[in-house]
Amino acid sequence: MSEGIAARVVVVGDGALADEVVRNLSLAGIPSAVHRPADFWTTLRLSDLQDCYCAVAAGCDPRSLRRLNSLVQVAGVDFVSVSLGPDGIVLESFPYGSDAECACFECAGPPAPTDVVAAMPDPIATGIAGALAAAAALQCSGHGARCLSIPALVAAGTSTALQRRDGCPACAPPWRGPRVIRTRNRWTARAGLTPGAAALDDQTVRLSDPIVLGCECPHCGPIEVLAGAINRPVSELPDQAPACPGCGASPLRIEVGDEFSLGELVARFGGGPVPAKFALACIGGNAVCFDLEPAAAPEPGAD
Repeated sequence: MSEGIAARVVVVGDGALADEVVRNLSLAGIPSAVHRPADFWTTLRLSDLQDCYCAVAAGCDPRSLRRLNSLVQVAGVDFVSVSLGPDGIVLESFPYGSDAECACFECAGPPAPTDVVAAMPDPIATGIAGALAAAAALQCSGHGARCLSIPALVAAGTSTALQRRDGCPACAPPWRGPRVIRTRNRWTARAGLTPGAAALDDQTVRLSDPIVLGCECPHCGPIEVLAGAINRPVSELPDQAPACPGCGASPLRIEVGDEFSLGELVARFGGGPVPAKFALACIGGNAVCFDLEPAAAPEPGAD
């Protein structure tokens, strides 16, 4: 992206497919910003995404797709997902910015890992997929989510409407287009506000990142080696949790949660930041998103 030019499309991805999306957007004169799937949750701010009109996931893994879907729904901007795999080119478009009732990415369930990206994508297919995704990003607005599937370059593609699933947790309020308020990641009230703030202790908020609440062995109790994981995001846990060092039991009991009262957050985190990107709440019947500013990085040499 050229310096000083605000991005109009966010692309999350790396490799040839993401490059093709960006190249085609550039040919159309559309500035874009690229974020890697591994770290976009940290580098992409809600306020930056709201300045765009579309986000494109280019060959992302299932976990990144789910997280980007939640972020885009809150921001209220259109979402396009493109992938290359055994099923050929799959392009899905979700006009969150113009159709509050459209199906979301998770209405059909998360994709299997083998459906997301091919090990050796064909360069011609990659170019076509990138061009289709760029075009979809510019024409996503409308009504209804859709999926375009092209099983092979010599085969006809099919376009189908995606239906919203009743009870889909990713569609439930307040995920869709709440009022976004950027705020400090502070969970203790200033001294002069403490009496009034006590009345808010029962207000419930839902964090963007599930938090580890407890780790224990069913036989030995709390596991010391995982004590540092308490009050940290579930995403920071190892893919395979270690067995109990005392009795060897596996799997361990890991309690997680993403919904808390303000009083519980104060008790858990005090004056420190909550390890989440944003917090959602229903206040007075209105959906509100608190876009939490990232915690300040420790100064060099600090303990």
